[in-house]
Amino acid sequence: MSKIGILDSGVGGLSVLKEVYFNNLADEVYFLGDTKYFPYGIKPVEFIQERVFEIVSFFKNFGVEEVIVACNTASSVAYDFLVDNFRDIKIHSIVLGAIEGIKSYTFKKVGVLATKRTKESNIYPNLIHERISKNVEVYVQSCSEGPLLETIEKGIVEGEIIEKEIIKCTDPLVENGIEGLILGCTHLPFIKGVIKNLYPNLFIVDPSLEVVRFLSKTNSIDEKNVEIFVTGEAEEFQAILNKLLGTNWTVKKVSLDRRDISVIKG
Repeated sequence: MSKIGILDSGVGGLSVLKEVYFNNLADEVYFLGDTKYFPYGIKPVEFIQERVFEIVSFFKNFGVEEVIVACNTASSVAYDFLVDNFRDIKIHSIVLGAIEGIKSYTFKKVGVLATKRTKESNIYPNLIHERISKNVEVYVQSCSEGPLLETIEKGIVEGEIIEKEIIKCTDPLVENGIEGLILGCTHLPFIKGVIKNLYPNLFIVDPSLEVVRFLSKTNSIDEKNVEIFVTGEAEEFQAILNKLLGTNWTVKKVSLDRRDISVIKG
């Protein structure tokens, strides 16, 4: 029996949960959205490491064998930290999934839409130059300062605000002549259709489709179980979950604050 944990700061990780569940990749799936502290993209590195440590420790109570860090920010600044602290659990990075996703293409110029913290980490240019080619030009644009991610977090995935923010973030990348665009935030797959309509000639790389390729192979699954947890308001998340994935899974609120870390400011 395979047990997988998926973590994110909000609803974005549901795009990864969708791929894991509907492709029958695990018997038991545990998702935790750290919505009390959304978004991670503007939080200090130490804060993010503290939070993901608590979340993976929580997953261990269920016997989880693999964890997907379905958050580009956390993958950027806390992946190595988690690998070092949880030697008995296989940790998967959404960022590494994205890098694997573009290996088979011959892009000369790649754009990345990401959070402020992911951009500052420089992880996408570093990994692309290290694992693909130093000749690839990588342009990273932050999309976390405006209302885009907060709007998607509310379950709104189309409309004027979405289009306006996507254009504001993506146009500078297009002006640099990019051929491919990496959705470097797990909220963005939910508006992939909008992005494709606005930029029909741009190849879109969706890391949520790529990271699941790293999961250990499992036998045929007869019955799947999904548990959804949040650290913020469960009812609000429940409504968004139903809207985005069309499921009736029950959302449960949990507290993972072992010490008063809420005083750390983003």
